[in-house]
Amino acid sequence: MCRARGARVMGRRSLFRLFAAAFLVALPGCLSPTLPLPPPEAPDTISPQAATPGMWTISGSCLQGAIVIVFNERTGAGSVVEDRDGDGRYEVTIEAEVCDLAWVAQDLGEDESARATFVVQERTPSGPIDPSACK
Repeated sequence: MCRARGARVMGRRSLFRLFAAAFLVALPGCLSPTLPLPPPEAPDTISPQAATPGMWTISGSCLQGAIVIVFNERTGAGSVVEDRDGDGRYEVTIEAEVCDLAWVAQDLGEDESARATFVVQERTPSGPIDPSACK
């Protein structure tokens, strides 16, 4: 009788140790910090629309599949677009004037990035067309 009882206690201890080991192995994965979602880079192309004065086309790089928000601080309006084709690019049209302050951010799943601020002025991937326009 004593042996059977001892075997049961040993079995429980072994089972407890097994669960404790599994918990300790899984715990570091739960506690490890995740890196925040980076904001998209400032737009690489900003151009006024010739057919619609006061409207600007803004495009740049984002994470593949991200939802991108571009917002003009002065007007309080912006545009939201999803990278549906997964090429890591976005293009939006917003109302703005030269030298308006705007920002761009991206969401991917449950994660939201910080904002990247930029000045609305005509630019190409090589840089602003007139760097002194907004000084």
